Amino acid sequence: MKRKASKFMHDQSGAVAVEFVLIAPILLTLLFGIITVGYFMGVSHSVSQLAAGAARVSVAEFDVQGRDEAATAYLDRAAVNYPLLVQEGVNYDVTIESGTDQAITVAVSYAIDGSLLDIANGFLGLGITTIDGSAYLAY
Repeated sequence: MKRKASKFMHDQSGAVAVEFVLIAPILLTLLFGIITVGYFMGVSHSVSQLAAGAARVSVAEFDVQGRDEAATAYLDRAAVNYPLLVQEGVNYDVTIESGTDQAITVAVSYAIDGSLLDIANGFLGLGITTIDGSAYLAY
């Protein structure tokens, strides 16, 4: 009996499995965090670029109605131009100032419902519900 106990005590065949079980949750948590932060940065950049692109595309038009239509048409194609965005989550407001100081302001709000960020909110309680971006362009 003593010999079997001594052999069991010095056997290290399962040490790697035990170490993996101890370290795997930390590694998976870090991996999930890195992917979530990268996804957040990508979506945030896409929202900002969507607003800036809508403002820039309106420059080609000469009247207020044409500028509004051009910006709105660009915003309605958000999912085509920006693959990280889902069209149903995009909400926007286009404000065009006419008169002597002509300008356009495009405000975009992206709802993260059903995305990876929504899942991360459930685990981490980040409190992020929307990602906002805006652009201002004077003509």
